[in-house]
Amino acid sequence: MEIEGHLVDPEDHISVCIGDANHDETIFEDPDTFDIFKDRRKHVAFGAGPHICIGQHLARVEMEVALNAILDRLPNLRLNPDYPDPVVAGVSMRKPKEVQVLFDA
Repeated sequence: MEIEGHLVDPEDHISVCIGDANHDETIFEDPDTFDIFKDRRKHVAFGAGPHICIGQHLARVEMEVALNAILDRLPNLRLNPDYPDPVVAGVSMRKPKEVQVLFDA
């Protein structure tokens, strides 16, 4: 079998990583760049079909409330230019190790 130009033999083992599913460059322009103003595209972060996350709507509401609370309490929150940009990494739980920020008191 051939997948994206790579030959896969019957005895080969492959690992499927859902974290990479939202990084298809034919669907997502510049997939590794975080930009809150990017065009919305259908993604698979909460699964799909019969395996869709039943709690996805609650998770989205919780995240919206949390982010609004942070932004309300930390005026002019921004990345600290003295540190490198955060790097998102991981297999199943993709996240940055740290995010250095500044805000106005």
